[in-house]
Amino acid sequence: MSHVSLTLPNTTEHQAFCRAIRDCHREREQPLVIRFSERAAQIVLEGPVILLPMHQSLPKGAKIVGTVKQMDSRYEIHPQEKGKTINLHLDSELVAELEQIRRHVASKTQHEVILEMFVRGLRSFQQEHPEEGKKP
Repeated sequence: MSHVSLTLPNTTEHQAFCRAIRDCHREREQPLVIRFSERAAQIVLEGPVILLPMHQSLPKGAKIVGTVKQMDSRYEIHPQEKGKTINLHLDSELVAELEQIRRHVASKTQHEVILEMFVRGLRSFQQEHPEEGKKP
């Protein structure tokens, strides 16, 4: 079973926050492990899910392993969903096109790729709808 974790700097504020999380788990009879890092510099909470107290957001400096989801009026940390593997059989033209795209983006950052896609999409839209690109 996947577990999630929440790591916080060991401060009095964060200790109170962790006690509220512990109480929330006790009320709902949900398992939760609370431990401290080797030098007690950090508080680590672990469990199959972490229930956060009502109307409280995560404090600054929180490190999460999992995904934060809003459930009604509270937040919970759940395990990250794993991707699914599928097998595709592609024709040779599509494979060649995908390989060309891969080579094109291999030397670029994610930001550069997204910016280029946005600019190309905007230009394409302006060509298809020239009347919408003009200002009144």
